[in-house]
Amino acid sequence: MPRRFYLDNAATSFPKPPEVLEAITRYATEIGASPGRGGYAESLAGALVIEDCRDRIDRLFNGYGSERVIFTLNTSDALNLAVKGLVADARKARPDAPIHAVTTAMAHNSILRPLNALAGDGLSPRVTWSLVDVDPVTGRVDPAAVRAAMTPETLFVAIDHASNVSGTLQPIVELGTICRAAGVPLILDAAQTAGRLPLDMRELGVDLLAFPGHKAMLGPLGVGGLCIADGIEDRLAPLREGGTGSVSELDTQPLTLPDKYEPGSHNTIGIAGLGAGVKWILDRGVESLWDRERGQIERITSELAESDRYPGLRLIGEPSTEGRVGVFSFTHEAVDPHELATILESEFGVLTRAGIHCAPHAHATFGTTAGGGATRLSLGPFVSDDDVEHALAALRDVCSALTTSR
Repeated sequence: MPRRFYLDNAATSFPKPPEVLEAITRYATEIGASPGRGGYAESLAGALVIEDCRDRIDRLFNGYGSERVIFTLNTSDALNLAVKGLVADARKARPDAPIHAVTTAMAHNSILRPLNALAGDGLSPRVTWSLVDVDPVTGRVDPAAVRAAMTPETLFVAIDHASNVSGTLQPIVELGTICRAAGVPLILDAAQTAGRLPLDMRELGVDLLAFPGHKAMLGPLGVGGLCIADGIEDRLAPLREGGTGSVSELDTQPLTLPDKYEPGSHNTIGIAGLGAGVKWILDRGVESLWDRERGQIERITSELAESDRYPGLRLIGEPSTEGRVGVFSFTHEAVDPHELATILESEFGVLTRAGIHCAPHAHATFGTTAGGGATRLSLGPFVSDDDVEHALAALRDVCSALTTSR
């Protein structure tokens, strides 16, 4: 069995910093209590763990206050709150007004499926939505096309910051400007960028930012969140109600933040790990981590541009270093994506993900659906330059062997 090279950080980051494991262990062995459910020291210590994590996340995104960091199960859960919460509030406030939303062909199913569920729920007013095409080579959307898709009934625009298929970064500043001018909230799916590159909610013009705790933010699975801008809470209905440990004398959900959106006991052990992961990023500087990744991106894109060294291989999406993150998907004309992934693992120990990646319209755009999608390789902070060279050498060897065998 060859050494294992983990290159599936777009799915979840691995390994985690030692500090993350230490924070999880400390919570499990020294604190253990449920925050807000007691006045004793351990319960108060648990509450401090949560507040410290909120503060760090708010700093990481230059958000609108730590109380506006809403913890969820993951990015999908956060996007459901953003999409369905806005619709629920609009239906209540304006029962007769049509509701329209806009997204792009790069959208993940975390956006697409809630939109489809709302469009088919049979409730009034009916929800419609537009899917804006993107450049079939780069996967980048034209902001003018998003503007053209908006109507007077558009309630929100939901955009993935970076594609989990092609790694393509979308022009969020321009899209934010368009949305602000129209008075329409911009929902950002930051699954592939949160913790990976500098994100500033205010500069980007983002109103709701959905993030995963377990990817580039380096926390464990089972925790994510939604950061909301000032005033959004007045347009965002909660999807669940329950105990909060606050104003327990009331049998209605509190309207104060973050309790309005966080019923029930928190995944505090996961939040402890996430807080340590975000601290690890802040201590090193997200700009420094991003500069390091960009160097690896440049190495991969420049190498894959040498097509004669990789016969039969096709890189999906943005071919240059700029305008992308370290998520690379490719196909080979001689084998399907799953077989290619199997070869990379069994013969070279390179771990990738093959398939449609929960982004069906992205693969339709790139023409890779019929072939079963693509094989994806994704970088992370613990992927070394030597790991990158090993993966490139493995791809060269596979391409050479497949060409020789034909």
